[in-house]
Amino acid sequence: MADKSSKADLNIYLAKAEVKNASDIVKNLSELKSFDLEISGISPCTLFIKNNYSNTPRWARFLAPIVVATEFGRNSSTGALLYAKVGDAIFILTFGQGHQLVDSAKIEMNFGLKVALNLLDVASLRSIDKSSFEQHPTQTREQTGVATELQYFGLNIERDLLRAITGKPNDEKYGTRISGKDALKLSVEVKLKNLADLLKHILATYNDNAYKHGAFAWVDHIGEVRDKALHEILDVELLNRINSENFERVWLSVPEIIDWDRVVGFKYTGAASSPRYYDIRISEFLETFKGKTPDAQSLRQRKILCVDSDDLVVYEWPAYRFIYAEVNYQFDVYVLNNGKWYKVNHKFAEQVNSFFTNAPKYEKSLPIYDDETEGDYNERAAKSDPDSFVLLDKKNILVTGAAAPVEPCDLLRNGNEFIHVKRYGGSSVLSHLFNQGLVSGELFQMEPEFRKLLNSKLPAKFKLINPNNRPNVNEYHVVFAIISESDKKDLTVPFFSKISLRHVMTRLQAIGFVVTVAKIPVDEMKKKTKKYAP
Repeated sequence: MADKSSKADLNIYLAKAEVKNASDIVKNLSELKSFDLEISGISPCTLFIKNNYSNTPRWARFLAPIVVATEFGRNSSTGALLYAKVGDAIFILTFGQGHQLVDSAKIEMNFGLKVALNLLDVASLRSIDKSSFEQHPTQTREQTGVATELQYFGLNIERDLLRAITGKPNDEKYGTRISGKDALKLSVEVKLKNLADLLKHILATYNDNAYKHGAFAWVDHIGEVRDKALHEILDVELLNRINSENFERVWLSVPEIIDWDRVVGFKYTGAASSPRYYDIRISEFLETFKGKTPDAQSLRQRKILCVDSDDLVVYEWPAYRFIYAEVNYQFDVYVLNNGKWYKVNHKFAEQVNSFFTNAPKYEKSLPIYDDETEGDYNERAAKSDPDSFVLLDKKNILVTGAAAPVEPCDLLRNGNEFIHVKRYGGSSVLSHLFNQGLVSGELFQMEPEFRKLLNSKLPAKFKLINPNNRPNVNEYHVVFAIISESDKKDLTVPFFSKISLRHVMTRLQAIGFVVTVAKIPVDEMKKKTKKYAP
């Protein structure tokens, strides 16, 4: 085989330790042509090649009525995969469509990302892929026309997950550009006989934790579990807790933002005779299995229904998406949120939990919740003390240039306490509440137009004397009041909600607000009541 030095575009995966031979990771092995190669330092080294095939381009069908398809020629699909064992490590190098031959369940997730983080010049980044862990996870790619630093990509290091990155390596031997996700992509000058040395350097870089001590130290705070085998192990841990009725860190919560003025209860089956519950509780949900042991499949198939006062379904999702859980496994913390498992760095988890535990508590009392909807509660609370409360629920304010109307708060108390009220729910529900308070607080502090429109909704005794002047915000409070039926004295919220709260509280405190958290208890009889259709 000729050994020419040229720039090679390499796409490199690292196989999991469980992979022992090519048949463990290469798909459709019997259909591929194979060649055993002799490359120093790599044994075995086998090249697998897909059988070539060609077909008419799909888009040609659109023009077929007026142009004969043969005029467009044919597309050819080619691909190859190099199976290379270096020491105890197995690398998979793919070419063309060769990535389609790799069993994704057998590769190390984020291998390329971790290598890239250790090799990149942090001031010469070109592109990042990020995702969120909110109710509708978004996948976003941001690119720059020139190499730049991480801070210019708009990352929120507490609330975004880094999925991929591209930039310039800090060592020229890795070429001028490197990208990392599950695979490592680089364009590099390398001779085939020196491939083993390159792979050894890459493996050493993968095993290096240097990136944890620099600009990328935050990357491992949170990561989505995409390893199917680990996902199954965590599901087993979850089911063990559920079946042993260990609900200390397992509960149900609404996975998405819903209209609480329409949803008055929940049902665990669609049968007309099924009772309607005020809230969702895992113990009552399990009763519907009638002594049978639920498994992961049944939790994904069974629906929980959100219903209105006529028992008509307003929303429905699989029960698995309602489950919130925190599980410790092999010295790591894992969180099940909205149907997905996430790995959380234990030190980061300690920081977030400590912040939430020490968050200032609202010292004044609020009425107990004994209502059908949030709106009913806010209206009743305002009427309970009209000299102190002003009802601002649904009295939205639209300022010039704003993308959408903003609710200043649900209840204004004594003219200086902005109280935001929300029924307990999953992290997306509570994150929405916290962000609402942040937007309202920032507009109140910065926008005279917002203050003027707010003034028009207030009684004379609570109006701002001169809304054109910036208020002394340290005289104002933002209160996040969460309706919770938990018997625990202190409020408990999902881990990702704690992250959102920390972000919001820090921002509001930075501009001078006093920020507190309150728990609104639920009437005991309300919690016990079930409603049956006549």
